[in-house]
Amino acid sequence: MAVHLKDFGQVKNALMGIRTYLPVGLTLLVGSSLSAIAATGVYEWERRSAQDNLVQRRETVSVTLQSDIEEYLQVTRSLGAFYDISGQVSEENFQRFSQSFFENYPGIFGMAWLQKVPRSQRRAFEQRMQAQGKENFQIRERTVDGKLIPAGDRLEYFPILYGQPATRYTETLLGLDPSYEPRVRAAIARGKNEGKISLTERFLLADGKTYGVAMFRPVYQGGDRPAGIGDRRNSFMGMTYTVYSLSNLLQRSLGGLTLNHLDFYLLDQAADPDHQVLIFYDSSTQQFIADNRLKPPGPLSPQSLCYNNPRLCTQTLQVANRQWTLLLRPTSTFQGVMENTIGTLTIGLLLTGLIAIYLGLSIRRTTDLEAAMQKLQTTQGQLIQAEKMSSIGQLVAGVAHEINNPVSFIYGNVNHADEYVKDLLLLLALYQQHYPNPVVEIQEEAEAMDVDFLIEDLPKTIKSMMVGAERIQNIVLSLRNFSRTDEAEIKAVDIHQGLNSTLMILQHRLKATAGHQAIQVVKKYSELPLVECYPGQLNQVFMNLLANAIDALEDTLAQTPSKDYIPTLTLCTEVLQKSPTETPIDGGDAVNPEFIVIWIEDNASGIPPEIIPNIFNPFFTTKPIGKGTGLGLSISYQIIVEKHLGKLNCFSKLGKGTEFRIQLPVSQTGQTKSS
Repeated sequence: MAVHLKDFGQVKNALMGIRTYLPVGLTLLVGSSLSAIAATGVYEWERRSAQDNLVQRRETVSVTLQSDIEEYLQVTRSLGAFYDISGQVSEENFQRFSQSFFENYPGIFGMAWLQKVPRSQRRAFEQRMQAQGKENFQIRERTVDGKLIPAGDRLEYFPILYGQPATRYTETLLGLDPSYEPRVRAAIARGKNEGKISLTERFLLADGKTYGVAMFRPVYQGGDRPAGIGDRRNSFMGMTYTVYSLSNLLQRSLGGLTLNHLDFYLLDQAADPDHQVLIFYDSSTQQFIADNRLKPPGPLSPQSLCYNNPRLCTQTLQVANRQWTLLLRPTSTFQGVMENTIGTLTIGLLLTGLIAIYLGLSIRRTTDLEAAMQKLQTTQGQLIQAEKMSSIGQLVAGVAHEINNPVSFIYGNVNHADEYVKDLLLLLALYQQHYPNPVVEIQEEAEAMDVDFLIEDLPKTIKSMMVGAERIQNIVLSLRNFSRTDEAEIKAVDIHQGLNSTLMILQHRLKATAGHQAIQVVKKYSELPLVECYPGQLNQVFMNLLANAIDALEDTLAQTPSKDYIPTLTLCTEVLQKSPTETPIDGGDAVNPEFIVIWIEDNASGIPPEIIPNIFNPFFTTKPIGKGTGLGLSISYQIIVEKHLGKLNCFSKLGKGTEFRIQLPVSQTGQTKSS
């Protein structure tokens, strides 16, 4: 894509404008910086306040949760103490004792008694249970897909004999041994050996959709906890088994707290990495999530209140023999709108803007005066140059008119003279044919005149006179075409005629001289339509561009005396066609020419890249004083872009040459600046 070189000049002007308004920029920079510093200080204060609020919320949540967990642990202790005091507890007494817990503790999912059954007594135990009315009683375990099957071979079994609610344990879970699951078996073994309540990892409960944890409280013969681990193993009878629904437990515990804009995770640090997350609270939906949607906590974002101090969002809870971690995740709206920070920044920026506006208006008044003065000088120079070109055009038109009259007289009579000479030569030939031996006086005069040479050379002389007269006529026509003083309005013209007329006027500069060899002209013309334009102004553009190209070639010849270098001036024309808009009846493409392009190229030394952005600026010139005004290309640009709504670009490579590209609309009707 070609880059419009006028844009480079506009960039330069923009940079100069930036320099002019530099004080305004510095005022904005300093004021904005001070406002930002003040706002940052207020922001840090508000952030510390939000962190203090977070710590208070964390303490409230952790204390409340720890208190309620202890209360639930007390339920498990009470159930175990009931067995310690009673020794052997019947199913009816168990149901009556545990009923009140279900009514007051909604976090309890189930309570049961697990009887210790050694492997050697399994068969006898199953028969005894069947004999007591529990038909088809078997010690069972659950498969991966949830089916109940006879338990596999283990040293010890802990089947459920009865539980609360009774319907669940009688109909579906009777005889189920939870210790088939390795994590549950490990918790039972730990509780048996330590004589303390043991807590399992999170697992899917019997309903197939609720997640929870289970607490086991060992029961020994005699009621008291034996001191030695061996005695505890020998006197161990079974476990009270309490299952808690995590979502119900936390809903009951934390449901009354204000948890707006505060998410949190509850983690089991002793569990496997894949099972550490117990539950998640989503403040946006106000739901406790403990199902398949649960995902591990992600890393803290840099905007988080806990990013630089993760301990602000962490609290450890002791639950039986395990440690749970409360991990807070304040949302992006936890800090609020930060009104003080926004207010400080807004006031600072507003004051800075008012000062900058006042300073900018003062500078603008000065720059407007300077711009008006510069524009006045530029307009004056352009008017002088335009008047000069107008005067030159009138002078050329007058000279052409004065020359045209005598030349037309000469050219019109040369044909007659040619006929007269031919008639005289024919008559002379007849005299020589019929009077081959004239008198001595005629023979002597014929020899003196060299009649034979005169007969041969006189037609050539007449022909040379005709060629010279035609040459003068062409020059006069070119002068008239170039000046076009009678064509000040838009007119459809032949572009090639304007180019050729300009070349004719500059012909003397293209010929070889003592100082340099001849400049070759290469024409690559395409067939062009007539173009609507201001002919005189367009010829002025051609004159400026061709004269500059010839100047560049002469300078290159002076600097490069190599015989291999052939100075060449190339002129190309082409039609740019827009896409077909409609299909004719015969099926061919309807092609409508929209623009023409003219290239004027030279193979001189080229233009340095740092100069190219300035070449269309008024009064810019690299020529010595007296050889250039710096207005030629500026006026050419205005004629092409502003008067004809076209484009004028320059492309150059050092050592390769320069190319000026003119793009003109074929018709000025309906054209706008955007074209």
